Amino acid sequence: MAETLTGSKIKKLVEEAKVIENGSLNNCGALKYDFTLSDEILKSDFSTPVKLADLSVEERRTALIQPGEVVYVLTKEKVNLPSDMYMSLSANRGMSEYGVLTLGGFAVDPGYSGRLMFGLFNYSSTPFTLMPGAKLIGGVFYQLDESESINIEKLEVPKPIEDFPARLVSIISKYSPTGMTSLEGSIEAISKQVAALKEELNNNKEEIFGLRHLIQDTQEQTNRTSKAVKDISDNIKELAFSVNELKTDISDLKDSLKDEIRLRKDMRDDIAKEIELVSKKVDKKLAFIKGATWTLSAAVMILITLLTCWANGWLKFGG
Repeated sequence: MAETLTGSKIKKLVEEAKVIENGSLNNCGALKYDFTLSDEILKSDFSTPVKLADLSVEERRTALIQPGEVVYVLTKEKVNLPSDMYMSLSANRGMSEYGVLTLGGFAVDPGYSGRLMFGLFNYSSTPFTLMPGAKLIGGVFYQLDESESINIEKLEVPKPIEDFPARLVSIISKYSPTGMTSLEGSIEAISKQVAALKEELNNNKEEIFGLRHLIQDTQEQTNRTSKAVKDISDNIKELAFSVNELKTDISDLKDSLKDEIRLRKDMRDDIAKEIELVSKKVDKKLAFIKGATWTLSAAVMILITLLTCWANGWLKFGG
């Protein structure tokens, strides 16, 4: 588990000037070291980084953080954190009381070597004077144990900061702070617009009253139309239901007709078979009658012939 460096251990870091360079024992506390402002600043008025000591008396009067402005600063001290040490930062309470917010990272990784850079944003209504050597931010140092030590060679070491980065300098050169004065002007302008709008509303009360009634009538008409549409929709649903029922009835009727046609066809086939059977029986009876008639006719003819012969004496019966 990481050990928090306190009291004498923090002073030792300053005295050895390895982990904390350009430090002062006066800034050592029980739990933290207070890093201080250098005289180097990056402010939009100057476009490029400047040292306060190099400014004229007149220029130094403008070396303030105006309300709504951000000015970037560097610490006088430099830190060189070994692989088994990291640092957490906390903003200076006194600076916060003046309405200045400290912007930047609040943790420093193991292996970092360089100065600390922060943006100072003035959210108060009065300018803030930058004083080199004033306490800027507090740093608490943590010593990692052997199991927590980090192999820096396998990680991307944080880039050191010695001066303000060129990209930040380019941004600040085009930066235009928004002061409280401009905000107050915007608020005043908006207030005037609101007042004018209220006056215009008062002057057009009748039109607004008529418009309100028109909107109300339109809403009522819309409600009636919505009800009518709903009724039509319900009727359509009922009609659709009736159509579905009719389709079902038609389908049942078609099935019944198919069954009737199939039944009639079966009956017709049965009748045809019965007729064919009866016809065969009739044909047999007719054939029998024809044979019997022919036999009877032949017998009659023979009898007539015999009687004729007997009558003519051609044939005699008995003695």
